[in-house]
Amino acid sequence: MRRLLVIDDEPNMAWLFEQSFGREFRVLAAHSGPEAFRALEGTGADLAMCDLCMPGMDGLAVLREIKRRWPDLPVVMMTAYATVKTAVEAIKAGAADYVMKPFDLDELRRVMEKALPPAVSDPGQWRPAGMLGESPAMLDVFRKVQRVAHTDACALILGETGTGKELVARAIHEGSTRGARPFVAFNCAAVPENLLESELFGYEKGAFTGAQARKPGRFELAAGGTILLDEVGDMPLGLQAKLLRVLENRTVEPLGAVRPVPVDLRVLASTHRDLREMVRAGTFREDLYFRLAVVPISLPPLRERHGDVPLLAGHLLRQFAEKHGKAFHGFSPEAMGALEAHAWPGNVRELRNLVEQVVVLWDGPTVELEHLPELPGAVTVVGGSAVGAGLKGEVSRLKADYEWERISAALAEVGGNRTRAAALLGISRRALQLKLKAMEQR
Repeated sequence: MRRLLVIDDEPNMAWLFEQSFGREFRVLAAHSGPEAFRALEGTGADLAMCDLCMPGMDGLAVLREIKRRWPDLPVVMMTAYATVKTAVEAIKAGAADYVMKPFDLDELRRVMEKALPPAVSDPGQWRPAGMLGESPAMLDVFRKVQRVAHTDACALILGETGTGKELVARAIHEGSTRGARPFVAFNCAAVPENLLESELFGYEKGAFTGAQARKPGRFELAAGGTILLDEVGDMPLGLQAKLLRVLENRTVEPLGAVRPVPVDLRVLASTHRDLREMVRAGTFREDLYFRLAVVPISLPPLRERHGDVPLLAGHLLRQFAEKHGKAFHGFSPEAMGALEAHAWPGNVRELRNLVEQVVVLWDGPTVELEHLPELPGAVTVVGGSAVGAGLKGEVSRLKADYEWERISAALAEVGGNRTRAAALLGISRRALQLKLKAMEQR
């Protein structure tokens, strides 16, 4: 289901859109610019409707920020006070169109449909909210996500740790008819085996010592929506049999219950393990595997997503610069070369952590090679030449030499003034002093 973000300080506006277009869109509400940005970072949207006159950050300012951070998101401006000047300003700032309040619903529908890009209905171009990628492997994932979202089939999401399996599950849920209902993610590997059954299935009062009241399990909490069984390969065999009964009968049996409890929900599962090998080894039930893997979706590791590292790194840099109030705008060619050459054993999660670390520890506007922490096992690019991981000492020396050249040039440009040199380098004066002291001791 497509997502419509309504940005208006009037609370009833989102309700109006929900009543008028709730069957076609999942309507999200934001009452200010900052609320809208948080919503877009969290769930994304296919179309935004933004009021022109709002207290604090006005509609044009919100529009400009959205187009800066999410340039492909269509935005339609809404106003009760439209003039030729404001209309021209909105279009120049990137608005897809504008509409007058009070609305004629037929005209509003035409404007909204016109603003939506063809990519929304084209399986080859659609992107799940919160996921980025242009590599063929990821485009194939996006196509599968879109197709399976419109069904109620089980999907088994496979991939290494850090590839974004929960993001895929959320995208399937958000794009389904259950999108407005609960999404419950449960990590089967994070709960001790003796507590797994009570956490998933719940228990009745008096089921065991300490059960003072009835507690619903995760299956019941996800009723009407979707449950993700993350790391399902870590589920013990005895519990696998009970999960199979849930899938076959659509009922759960809480501990101590007299009769089963019906549940209407969709079950998704994910794992980094090879479940087919586990079936052959007798540690995972074959009948359960086939129940879960109606639609298998394999997420590629980041090292196989050719061309996606610059896209992801740029997006994360903008996101964390906004979060931490920094002025980073991009990566130097040397820094990006090092990122592209790294094998990324921790996948997107590792890249995310690295970019946030750089943003927290350094100042912009550009991420330079020396800002990057050591990348174990990487092939680092220095000055356009690839240097193997076995030459770490040489890499460190070359990085230090490169850093010294930049600092020397900055100091020369400002006549030795360390405060101004630090500003040119995008670091604090204290950081520059520490670097100079370290270099004197080399």
